[in-house]
Amino acid sequence: MQYQEGKLFDNRYELLDYKGSGSFGEVWLAKDTKTDLEVAIKIYIAMDDKGLDEFKSEYQIAFDLNHSNLLHANYLEICHEDHRPYLVMTYCPNGSASKMMGSMAESDAWHFIRDVAAGLAYLHEQNPPIIHQDIKPDNILIAKNGDYVITDFGISKTARSTLTRSAAKVNSTGSIAYMGPERFSKKYHSVKASDIWSFGVTIYEVLVGDLPFCGMGGSMQRQGAEIPELPDNFSQDLNIVMQCCLAKETWDRPTAEQLTEYAALKMKGKSPQFTWGIPDDVAAINPAANALRPQATVVVDNASSEAKPVETSTVKINPNTLNSTIAFRQPRAAQPSNPQPDITEASTVALSSRGSDNAETMRLANDADMKIPTPKKTSNTFFYWIISAVVGLIIGLIIRFIIG
Repeated sequence: MQYQEGKLFDNRYELLDYKGSGSFGEVWLAKDTKTDLEVAIKIYIAMDDKGLDEFKSEYQIAFDLNHSNLLHANYLEICHEDHRPYLVMTYCPNGSASKMMGSMAESDAWHFIRDVAAGLAYLHEQNPPIIHQDIKPDNILIAKNGDYVITDFGISKTARSTLTRSAAKVNSTGSIAYMGPERFSKKYHSVKASDIWSFGVTIYEVLVGDLPFCGMGGSMQRQGAEIPELPDNFSQDLNIVMQCCLAKETWDRPTAEQLTEYAALKMKGKSPQFTWGIPDDVAAINPAANALRPQATVVVDNASSEAKPVETSTVKINPNTLNSTIAFRQPRAAQPSNPQPDITEASTVALSSRGSDNAETMRLANDADMKIPTPKKTSNTFFYWIISAVVGLIIGLIIRFIIG
């Protein structure tokens, strides 16, 4: 903490109460001596002239954003005394979501998810999309009316790089706990789904009161760590939502819009269906989630019009992961007058098409859900004796030729 209570900041704002700090600055409750109003001030670290220009350019973009679940900054100023930019915002006396960690009830959780997801959906639908990159309880404030609002949005990767350079001497570990597995790859690019993963960590933290993955973020998931579960006092629906947000692959996670719609219906007491696919890594550890995967039956008939009656097989197609088993109708062999016991062989051809970079793979698997009958093997004594007689005749002629 660089400043002290009672200081008159930038010759206008009396600092009343220190609210916290992060990698890039401090947050204070202050009194505007010109208007006599209480405001919140976020004071960023000192920057050079180039950094200030970049920061002001980013703020101009964020200033035009207006949504009920975003905390809008009233204006940006530069404290010329120490070259530190600062934002003046509406003060939220209820604090941030961090004060609710471990004490949030499920009914409040759906409200929390609906509000934060709605704010993210608005940011993500901008052109180009705005990726928050730092979703966590400290950056989600509780408005006077009880709604949740996102702060610290609109700072792009370029601006964060500028702040990081300026903060080179600041001792901070950053927000590693909220970084998804993709952010530890060699060529990371900001994507909307990274905000969803951070949101999943935030949901878990406010409900459980602790960080998943031992606070090491997606780096643990890259090493094979499983997605955690919520305690039994929370519903499976809430548990599945949290786990889907924490899916390892970015394309498996729900969108902010989907989360908004689902949580809004839950707030109304309804039982909506998931509009996104259940990720493989969630289905693998959560039987309840796996059971929710939609299934369809497809029958492909390969029999000709002259074929005898056919035996059909049902097959399960999973639209979530495009993991599908396809069964074909096979013509049944003509039945002899004295039919033998039915002998069939079961096999499955499973098609697996994942959404990763349009890559498609195919695999063979055994599956008890589908049995493809093999035509019965029948013998014909008449043809057997004819063939034997012909072979014997040929052999006899050869022997006679050799002797004669």
